[in-house]
Amino acid sequence: MSDADLYDEFGNYIGPESDSSDSEPEETNASPQDDVSVDDQSREDPNAMDYENTDQNFVDGENTDIVLHEDKQHYPTASDVYGEGVFTNVIDEDSQALEEPVLKREGKKVFYVEGKGLEFKTGTEFTVGLMGNGELGRTVAIIGNLHSGKTSVLDCILSDAVNPSDTKIERYSDTLKSEIARNMSIKMSPINVTSQSMDGKSRNVSWIDCPGHCQFFDETVGGVRGSDAVVVVLDCLEGLVGGGEMGISEAIKEGVDIILCLNKLDRLITELHLPPSDCYYKLLHTIDTFNTYLRSKNPSAKLCTPERGNVIFGSSECGFFFTLESFCNKLGVEGWDRKDLSKRMWGNAYFDPTSRTFKKSTKDCPKGVQRTFIEFILEPIYKVFGACLGSEVKDLQKVLREVGVMGVSKKDMKGNVKTVLKKVFQEFLGAGPWVDAVFDHVQDKTVDKLTRNWNGNTNGAVMESVKSGGDALLCEAFKCLSDGTDGFLTLVRVYGGALKVGDTVKVLGEDWNEDDDEDVAFAQITGLYLPHGRFRTSVNTVTAGNCCLVKGIDGSITKTATIVDTKTDVEELATFAPLNYYIAGGESTVKLAVEPLNPSELPKLVSGLRKVCKSYGMARTKVEESGEHVVIGVGEIYLDCVMHDLRHMFSDIEIKVADPVVTFMETVVETSSVKCFASTPNKKNKITVITEPLEDPIAMKIERGEVKIDEWTGKQTGDYFEKMFGWDKLSARSVWCFGPTERGANLLMDDTLPSEVDKKTLTSVKPSLCQGFKWATREGPLCEEPVRGTKVKILDAELAQQPIMRGGGQIIPTTRRAVYSSFLTATPKLMEPIYRLEVQCPSDVCSSVFPLLQKRRGHVVKEDPKAGATFSTIKAYIPVIESFGFETDLRSFTQGQAMVTSVLDHYALVPGNPLDSSIVLHPLEPSPTLHLAREFLVKTRRRKGLSDDVSVFKYFDEGVRESLAE
Repeated sequence: MSDADLYDEFGNYIGPESDSSDSEPEETNASPQDDVSVDDQSREDPNAMDYENTDQNFVDGENTDIVLHEDKQHYPTASDVYGEGVFTNVIDEDSQALEEPVLKREGKKVFYVEGKGLEFKTGTEFTVGLMGNGELGRTVAIIGNLHSGKTSVLDCILSDAVNPSDTKIERYSDTLKSEIARNMSIKMSPINVTSQSMDGKSRNVSWIDCPGHCQFFDETVGGVRGSDAVVVVLDCLEGLVGGGEMGISEAIKEGVDIILCLNKLDRLITELHLPPSDCYYKLLHTIDTFNTYLRSKNPSAKLCTPERGNVIFGSSECGFFFTLESFCNKLGVEGWDRKDLSKRMWGNAYFDPTSRTFKKSTKDCPKGVQRTFIEFILEPIYKVFGACLGSEVKDLQKVLREVGVMGVSKKDMKGNVKTVLKKVFQEFLGAGPWVDAVFDHVQDKTVDKLTRNWNGNTNGAVMESVKSGGDALLCEAFKCLSDGTDGFLTLVRVYGGALKVGDTVKVLGEDWNEDDDEDVAFAQITGLYLPHGRFRTSVNTVTAGNCCLVKGIDGSITKTATIVDTKTDVEELATFAPLNYYIAGGESTVKLAVEPLNPSELPKLVSGLRKVCKSYGMARTKVEESGEHVVIGVGEIYLDCVMHDLRHMFSDIEIKVADPVVTFMETVVETSSVKCFASTPNKKNKITVITEPLEDPIAMKIERGEVKIDEWTGKQTGDYFEKMFGWDKLSARSVWCFGPTERGANLLMDDTLPSEVDKKTLTSVKPSLCQGFKWATREGPLCEEPVRGTKVKILDAELAQQPIMRGGGQIIPTTRRAVYSSFLTATPKLMEPIYRLEVQCPSDVCSSVFPLLQKRRGHVVKEDPKAGATFSTIKAYIPVIESFGFETDLRSFTQGQAMVTSVLDHYALVPGNPLDSSIVLHPLEPSPTLHLAREFLVKTRRRKGLSDDVSVFKYFDEGVRESLAE
């Protein structure tokens, strides 16, 4: 029998053919050593293949030297039959568990940067001891514009607090590999650092590094909520731009302290080549611009000025930071206190060398005297820069001795320019004024934050326990961070009591209230950690006033939550207010429809969508009536990161994605042409309403949460509308509710007369009327999009006397139908979201930006050259639906010289009549401007599985139809 007969047509071994089991073996002249079976040979020869071992691969395509006979014959392998890279797996039936895959993955994907643990100058036990005293700890968020150097600033703070080691601290707070690849922070990163002040006292600060990109501002909102103060990092060259303005607004809204950091001072010296006097004026202009904007948002806000000590200068690239006080501490002038001396180092202050006194003007000083900030601070810095950039080693040594730098070796002076600058300035100034700046200007905001954000009784037992340092546990969970696996770690701020490993706590969700206690869960704390960027330290207890990562409680948390102990009385229970993202751009407006490539993996997709919502603050998911799953985000980059995490981290499946669309709004521009009424199915009730446009200032204040109708009494609400908008008392006190949420820009008003309607009966069905109104404004009649800017008035209500005849099943759908009919008779319109753009580019490139905007229905509102810089800033508006790919086009047309940031600013009317059925839409052809409303309406309805035309008479009763016909 030939060797080929031992294998079938697929290359699998089948052994010799045998016609009868009783046949005797063929006699051979082989020696006893040669009479060896295949199995015996496999056991004796380690290189032979064991065909009976079903857990091993048959052949792997590479190991083709399998020899079973002395003739050294090579048998064909799977690679010979099927090609390179193919192997065969021979498995017996029921030899593997169902949960074990036949082909295992090579290894688990790692999305987090594996960082080496840093050795702090103060050990963990010392840090835990400091955390026991709330006065010795603060929580500070670092915010600012994109690429202003926030992460690099935190690297400098961290390097000053750890022992010298081989670990390179570079972008240490960027823990995701995608953040390293993009060179941009995506998630907030808390880092607990114990540092020393200028007096040698140790203090504990929990820094929260927040992303600077405007589309990830939800991370900044969460970081500011859990902080006592914020450090606003500005690029000295760019000044205050979009991201910094948004950060200031959020800090003022949360009532936290503000510290200003002017980073990248080296750019003014090395890029712009400004002389010291011009550098001073550039810094002065940046500080004045910052304070002007600060005062415009809050006239009573505390200004940031260098002489107060809440302005920090420095360069994260060169590794140095200083305040006026810390620089004076380096000077060490005898006979002067550093605080008194620092107050004379800014503004119109001059030093007279003859009298050795400070003057406020140059009149009484010798000629050529400069401001003290220029003479004593900028000129030494300029001298060091000049020596490091263009001097020989001998000259550099001489200059360094003049400024008191002795610890830089000759070897370090021979390195590249960046290394020399960093070595010299770390020895010259270091990065040490942060602790003093924080603890001199930041107060513990525990009580203030509770008063501002807690929905409970501020004079109750829980608040009194927090003020007195009692044992009542009260914590706020304001962010869920992925732990690198399938679980989450919850970032928590402890306001009262103490968190301990092993304790069982009560987790109250955002929707919990006294009347509906469904959103509540009990969870056991399985771990407490101090965050340190790429690693964390396990602790057993965390006391009030500190932030930590908690493991074991994330199961019932969607976005934020309130944590209390199980002993707290039900009457004292309350929740923290959810995070308000209105300043961050209102809401998410870009939608993506997703579905798994394999329909059987739909449960994995649903589970991944839940985790995405937990990980991203402004991400929302929704299931349309057509059955498609929709992910709603802020913009292109935001959704790109969401889809990366959904595909690879949270579901690990192949996902199909549709083209992006936007969320439209529906509104009216006129009052209803007729009084619209609707009768209940039992014909016992009839509701008459009309719809009017709502003034835009009122809508904006409602969306910002300035009108709290769910907390105020009817009198308080009436007084507010009467005082702020000039409404009469009757109209102001007739506001029933907002829709579709408590911050929805739609009003339901009771405009009935007591002589015509039984007010007591009407009040009894008020909850049903409000619920029907909210349903109608949540899904409008045009294309089931939210309604905005409408005022619905109830003119008449004929209600049955029997309560059973006017139940919610009768009133709610009837109210919705009446609102729809009044809406359609008030000239309905579509509204689209509009981005506010801020483009930074050289002045000679501005002309390339205008055609791109005009092509996409955008327009420029302002073009300003940046003071003390070589570029200009263009402010413009563009529809969100036209913005897809705009940034890519802009970079292409400007050859990468332009940089753009976009933030949702407002909603604007779409040109055209959406109900004009005479408009013919041609596929694959751009529609004229006046046809856009009809095009958006038809395409949105088709996507949702609705008919092309809106059936206007669908919601009208017979009487309304007759009125319209007349």
